[in-house]
Amino acid sequence: MEGAEVKIPLRTQLAVYGSGMFANSMSNISGLIVPLWVSSFGASATLVGLVFGARHILPLLLSIHGGALMDRLGTRRVMLIFAVVNAAVPLLFPALPYIWAAIFLQTLAGLATSMGWMGAQTLIGQIMKGSAVHAGRLSLALRLGHLVGPPMIGFTWDTGGAWAAFIVMSVWGSFGFLSAMALPGNSNATSQHNKITVSTLMPRLSDYLAAFRMLAISAVLFVAVITMMRNAGNVVQTGFYVVYLDEVFGLSGTLIGVLTSAAAIVGGIGSLSVGRLLRFCSAHWLLMATVTGSVIFICITPLLGTFVFLLIASALRGASLGISQPLMISILAKASGSKVQGTSVGLRNTANRLTGFVIPLLMGVLIDFVGLANGFYAIGIIVIGLLILTGIWLAQRQDIGDTSG
Repeated sequence: MEGAEVKIPLRTQLAVYGSGMFANSMSNISGLIVPLWVSSFGASATLVGLVFGARHILPLLLSIHGGALMDRLGTRRVMLIFAVVNAAVPLLFPALPYIWAAIFLQTLAGLATSMGWMGAQTLIGQIMKGSAVHAGRLSLALRLGHLVGPPMIGFTWDTGGAWAAFIVMSVWGSFGFLSAMALPGNSNATSQHNKITVSTLMPRLSDYLAAFRMLAISAVLFVAVITMMRNAGNVVQTGFYVVYLDEVFGLSGTLIGVLTSAAAIVGGIGSLSVGRLLRFCSAHWLLMATVTGSVIFICITPLLGTFVFLLIASALRGASLGISQPLMISILAKASGSKVQGTSVGLRNTANRLTGFVIPLLMGVLIDFVGLANGFYAIGIIVIGLLILTGIWLAQRQDIGDTSG
């Protein structure tokens, strides 16, 4: 049985789940506070889209390198470095109230958050052998972070202003550092034999070539593609979704945080249900269905005329995300070799960030031409069309093994 595969000390489990939760939820917190912050600058939708997309530039370029570093130097080492950055950068936003500064800080924050979350996923493969149960628990921890973080930041923004909100965000990031400190020292076999030098920190072309060769594995290619489609919806949510709720619906930061929390609560339940659902459905088709649902429920936002309907859609999207996330982590970990868990996660994150960079820019341009509401519909049509093509390809593949067991 899946749940009996690996016995992991509770301290190690909590450290993995905690480091992943605090790192990843920084992205959701940023997705609430940064749109509110930059909306006061009066910039065009295209420029605002650049602010959102900037968060994905460095992860797009360096995720494979970061994953390879985790394989060589140890996941804990890499996570600790970026946890410090995660805690420090939020304080610079209100200190530098300029659009160009927001773009620059977004690039740093995006890389730090990405490496922390990548590290937690890598540990699922390195320590927990790709167990779908442990991946589900990591996803649950993530949802708990989403449950607490955004409403906390939204309330702080409403009552204390920008400085107070960014300070609380910094404190939240500091807990990620403490969690990473509690991780075991040698998370993979090769890390203990490597010292950190300038040469070991430099990107290597061989790492990138090795990562892209992994796309020849059908399961790895499938996860990379489905990651891009799933993240398209995430990027809409952490960008123009908040702008729409703020400018069109007139919702406060607190109410926007409530919507995010609703998704987190239902998503947590979904994460824990993965093991049971896999008894009735292939992991790959379950992943396809839930990712499709997650995109639909965010792109129909302009059709939802009341807060109640927004809440229902947010909860359904949360369920879809909660189920799909551990499936992606587990499928990828089991399809990858034990020595390249970090590299494979870096490859998936590169696909993730490619979408994260392109979609805000594309949607920003579309909104400038066709309006905010039609921008949601256009992105939805494009992504659903690509998902249909992915489903046709998946139906023809016979070499993608079942990861439900």
